Amino acid sequence: MKLPQDWFRADLEDKERYGKELNLEMLPGHFLFSKSIEVYAHRDDATDDILCRHIDSDDLYTVVHLTWSMRPEIDNVHPTVEFHGSYEEFLQYNSKLFN
Repeated sequence: MKLPQDWFRADLEDKERYGKELNLEMLPGHFLFSKSIEVYAHRDDATDDILCRHIDSDDLYTVVHLTWSMRPEIDNVHPTVEFHGSYEEFLQYNSKLFN
C-alpha cells in the first residue's frame, strides 16, 4: 500500500523504537492497551505520529500521537488516538489535514 507523502514505512528499528515508546506510555484502560498492533509507519520527524496496524484485523489502523515522555502517561487518554479506521479512511483523514 502506498503511504501519503509525509509518511514513511517503519523498518525493524523504527518498529522497535516507536513500539517501545508506545508500550511505555500506555496505561491500562487506554484504547490500544493489550491490543495486538504493530507500528506500520511514522510521519516525518517533525511530528510524533505513528500509524499502527491491527494484527488481528484485515484492514484496521490507528494513528497515535506519542508524547515521548519516556514514562507512563498520567492518564489513559494519552498517548492520543488521532484516527481509527480502515486504510482508505486513513488516507482520507490524512488528506483532510493538509487541505
